[in-house]
Amino acid sequence: MTDILSQPNGWPWVQRSVLSAAVDEERRPANSWLDLDLDTYDVSDSDSDYAHSEGSGSTETSDKSDRDISESELADIEADAAVRWPSWRTLSQEKIEEREDLPRQIAELVKAEQAAAAAYDPDVVVALVTELYELLVTMGHWPEGSIHYPPHTKRPVNEALAAELGYTTSAISLMLKLPYVDSHVNRDDETSIVDRTRFADYTLEEDLKEGRRPYPYEHLDGFADLDPWVMPLALPGRDGWNIMLDTRLGVVRAYGIDWSPPEDTVEWRRHGEFIDDEWGRMTWTEYRRAPLVPAAQYFPEIIDAYRSLARLPLIEAYLSDPMYKREYPADYPRWIVNQERGLQDGLLGLYRESGWPDEWRRAEFVTKWAAKRKEIDDRAREEMQNELP
Repeated sequence: MTDILSQPNGWPWVQRSVLSAAVDEERRPANSWLDLDLDTYDVSDSDSDYAHSEGSGSTETSDKSDRDISESELADIEADAAVRWPSWRTLSQEKIEEREDLPRQIAELVKAEQAAAAAYDPDVVVALVTELYELLVTMGHWPEGSIHYPPHTKRPVNEALAAELGYTTSAISLMLKLPYVDSHVNRDDETSIVDRTRFADYTLEEDLKEGRRPYPYEHLDGFADLDPWVMPLALPGRDGWNIMLDTRLGVVRAYGIDWSPPEDTVEWRRHGEFIDDEWGRMTWTEYRRAPLVPAAQYFPEIIDAYRSLARLPLIEAYLSDPMYKREYPADYPRWIVNQERGLQDGLLGLYRESGWPDEWRRAEFVTKWAAKRKEIDDRAREEMQNELP
């Protein structure tokens, strides 16, 4: 399965499980002959399996063998011994070890969930979401005035409908406190920050209903609503991204529609295995199998990614990593290659030129970026015409 974190538009919206950082690589038992200290080992030791018997003539053979080993080869042997090569294991052995270790890993996951739940503070989530939205406005991704802050008196959350739909009290309480992005901006593909996905706005009855059964689950016959304490923070379209807050544990679960949650995590494996013809039904609850990340950890990582310019707003999500340059086949249209790289390099350079972040001149940046974007797009159209047969 493709690791979604290797995709340029995956991180920071999809993050690794809280357990990943705690997993230590265990050194496996080494082959005994690689444990030898070659500097102190004495082959003449009578207790050694390698001791030579008197008068056997083995000394001459040994001297010849020693002469056949170069100093560089000897250095390699010593280095290999220090590394302690692991013994090979069969796939069946790996499966057995994983199965035997699963109860311990599940216990660690439960502890992590309990710790996240104990530390969960809805007001912290509100503050972090607000900080993220305001950062995107500051960086010029959304226009000023795009954020609607609570209390939402002009278009309030329909609490009665939310309760009727099955949301828990804690989820409804959070809906009332969150800021929301203006619909004209939030539903515009050109201003989306997460590819083919919009942020949920629970002042809209449409989003209240969709939040109980977001895409693609709304199209599955017999699918039960999400767990009532699970509150989508983003609502995906086709090929979009599910980003859900578990208001009972205070954790975020995020994954792409095209990429199911990874199957090698404890979150996935604790639900048990399934046979191939059960795959479709399993996907109905795959959100429960997604890696969990405490909300207080999830949002700061996103904020830091954009503030540090490790990820860029304003351009297509698959180009958001300025260091990632897609590889193209030899016959790929050069105008697309030049356009994409021009957008990445031009945007990153303009942020720095406009004083980001300490001496930030937003108005200057917005004006210059509009001109630069037009220049890049015009050049791409011209190159496209020149490449036509």
